[in-house]
Amino acid sequence: MRYKIIILYVVIISNINSNCFGQEFVQDKSNPDKPKSGFDINRMFFGGGLGMSFGTESIITINPQVGYRITDKLSSGVGFSYNYYSYNRAPSFSTNIYGGNLFASYIVFDNFFLHTEYEMLSVESKYMMYQPVSSRTNIESFFVGGGYKYPLGKRAYLNIMVLWNLIESKYSLYPNPLLRMNFEL
Repeated sequence: MRYKIIILYVVIISNINSNCFGQEFVQDKSNPDKPKSGFDINRMFFGGGLGMSFGTESIITINPQVGYRITDKLSSGVGFSYNYYSYNRAPSFSTNIYGGNLFASYIVFDNFFLHTEYEMLSVESKYMMYQPVSSRTNIESFFVGGGYKYPLGKRAYLNIMVLWNLIESKYSLYPNPLLRMNFEL
């Protein structure tokens, strides 16, 4: 199942803008503003999100991401997720949830964009599946949706998204739809 999702992710990304990889850049030394072929470090971006909630259920979330603007409209990247979760009533417990993701976004109009993301998180089985043995299991999610890039500066954005998990199960960690905000520099 995991490989089918990764293949689906690659197919979606390659079909979003089928001609983006077919462009030919000719480097003209007389005009430095023309695009260069190959890797351009200025097209990289960093971002992610942070979250905290304290009370009966306490949650601390850290989600850094790094990406690359393949074209002015298409970007893709990877991210890491870490969540500390504690429940402070009987029976009290705490756990660590961690994993990674692959994502892609395509701007369709002004700052409105489509977004797709594959995520795999590792959780302790005894809290999710009520098994007595302390082992870990992976929970997969495949999100699709869209959002708006709110400009905060020349290269900084606040991304506001609405996403749906297409492989939601009884063990999914997110409700449908998922509302998400993150930053991008």
